Amino acid sequence: MPRLVLAGLGHAHLFVLEAIEKGTFPRCEVVVCTAEPMHVYSGMVPGWLGGLYELPDLTVNVAALCARTGATLLPHHVSALDVSARLLTLDDGTVVPYDVCSLAVGSLPAGMHIAGVREHAVPLKPLRNVERIIARLDTLAASGGGHVVVVGGGLAGVEMALASRARLASVAGGERVSVSIVTRDHTLFSERGERLAHRLTNVCAHAAVAVRLNADVQCVTASDVSLRDGRTLPSDLTIWATGPAAPSWLAQSGAPTDERGFLLVDDHLRVVSTPEVFAAGDCATLASARATPKAGVYAVRMGPQLATVLGDAIRKRAPSVTFQPQSRWLALVNTGDGRAIASWGWLSAHGTWAMRLKDRIDRAFVARFAG
Repeated sequence: MPRLVLAGLGHAHLFVLEAIEKGTFPRCEVVVCTAEPMHVYSGMVPGWLGGLYELPDLTVNVAALCARTGATLLPHHVSALDVSARLLTLDDGTVVPYDVCSLAVGSLPAGMHIAGVREHAVPLKPLRNVERIIARLDTLAASGGGHVVVVGGGLAGVEMALASRARLASVAGGERVSVSIVTRDHTLFSERGERLAHRLTNVCAHAAVAVRLNADVQCVTASDVSLRDGRTLPSDLTIWATGPAAPSWLAQSGAPTDERGFLLVDDHLRVVSTPEVFAAGDCATLASARATPKAGVYAVRMGPQLATVLGDAIRKRAPSVTFQPQSRWLALVNTGDGRAIASWGWLSAHGTWAMRLKDRIDRAFVARFAG
């Protein structure tokens, strides 16, 4: 049988395994390569940090999912791809040949090369790092106070800052811990426009989360964050929630990439000029729509199409569907106070109803694949 290798278990690959489990996928040998024992659903991570969820509420057991589908699980991350030889290399040195390969390996936080970040900051990815953040927040609260700095003013950074404040509010001593956001952009969540940015700024102010705009980080130490303009911010916990960066091995694979090192894919989610390799989620850039945001909603929407075109590739047929990213997408921002902001285009609203909607959507997604 042909061998299909799924590199990484991002959101889109869940739909592929679902199709295999349902029997709607052609027969083939399936190999899944990931070192993560749990698929953590990113949309619920702020709620986990804020105390709304426990870890099992937002995770899919990877080994159990592979067992249900008959896939072979290789519990290591991919560290190299050779498209000319059709080989993947794992971080333990194992070489995995493939007939058809699909990558959903996500992205890394940008700026990890900045002095002190690897040693002293806690990156948001992998998402299980939130366990470290929770422990550090609780320790800070118990120790009588301190300072938390979240670097990154996108959706992830804002939600993590508000969730941190929510968690601290529920822990004795948490009111003595300050929380701030540092971003190099001129607004929060800049890709969504001024109206939402203004609303987010007001929410942060109400939650006592300080916002520092137009601020480039120069260095991180165990006790502070230094900015390029000469300011130094005290920080007992620095959470690194910056925008996406591509894993370096993608650009070394021999496959076409964009200017940031993400794989270029066509409208069938095939890597350009490499018909046996597919990619979805953050690690992929649509050649026809390069400005498409690296957002989880697109990875989820790619899933059903990816399952179809991979099935076509196994059958050695031409791709039967295309992926067209929507120009607008609903953003639901957990504000950590039992409410959420619903944002669609230039419209936005803030309320408990939006959080109930977000909770229902998120729980349904996890339940769909948890088995």
